[in-house]
Amino acid sequence: MNPDDAVNLQVRNRLPAETLRSSHGWGILEAEHVAMRRPRRIEFNLHSSRHYLALLNFYRGDGETFADELPCSTLRDVRGKLVFIPAGCRLQGWSQPETTPIAFTAAYLDPNLCSHLSTDRPQLSPMLHVEHPLLTQLLLQLNRVLAQPDMYSRVYVESLAVLLLSEIMNCQAIDRSLGRPVERPKFKGGLASWQHRAVRDYIEENLPQDLSLAELAAIARLSPYHFCRAFKEAVGEPPHRYQMGRRVERAKALLTDPTLSITHIAMAVGYSSPSRFTTLFRQVTGHSPRDYRKKMI
Repeated sequence: MNPDDAVNLQVRNRLPAETLRSSHGWGILEAEHVAMRRPRRIEFNLHSSRHYLALLNFYRGDGETFADELPCSTLRDVRGKLVFIPAGCRLQGWSQPETTPIAFTAAYLDPNLCSHLSTDRPQLSPMLHVEHPLLTQLLLQLNRVLAQPDMYSRVYVESLAVLLLSEIMNCQAIDRSLGRPVERPKFKGGLASWQHRAVRDYIEENLPQDLSLAELAAIARLSPYHFCRAFKEAVGEPPHRYQMGRRVERAKALLTDPTLSITHIAMAVGYSSPSRFTTLFRQVTGHSPRDYRKKMI
């Protein structure tokens, strides 16, 4: 992650190995989980070229949080609260925590995900210490992805990024100054036949590859946001699930050859870990690869 895009934490009297920070990137989404086991007073600031969404999990004895256009928040119990800062806006403040650990999970979203928005529509606005059950669940899932990033495909994680930003846009779809619904981006339906065929063929030809959402969207000449919605409309399932289904179908054909090992088949369909391949194969078919082979041969 570009350090200039990440939230900057300055900790008073920080002790060695006091703050644990894990991060991972997938192109249109960068994510991190921060945990401070022995909390100290912290000062924080952010001025990122990406949209920032964070799920907080701590209680502060005192503190102030500032964001562009919003009044200062002095809320102490920020457990389960969300902060959203659009790209280019500033976040700053300080927190004097209690004795409980400080933790938060953050997503840094590429603004190009919503580049389809025209300039005459209201821009995204910062939000401080709000509650939103779906966004909370999505960030908890992102935290699970961070714990085991190799268990999730790039298309899956980037689709999660589109869902996060889509939900932020939905919850800001009321113009506060007018008190009436704002016109949302029009969605024209599924993929054209040439788009469907081109994307399907590309996935099939590159089945072992960890394809990106932007890569697939470019083939259809759509933004990642529109592509996700159009693909699901046309196919009936999101891109990552379609890719997984095609990998399983390819694996089924390979399993009929007794000379091929399970490890070889796993790698041939895009899984470097045989255990991950076995888990996903059982999830789709209800059988382990070995049991499926015994049944078919």
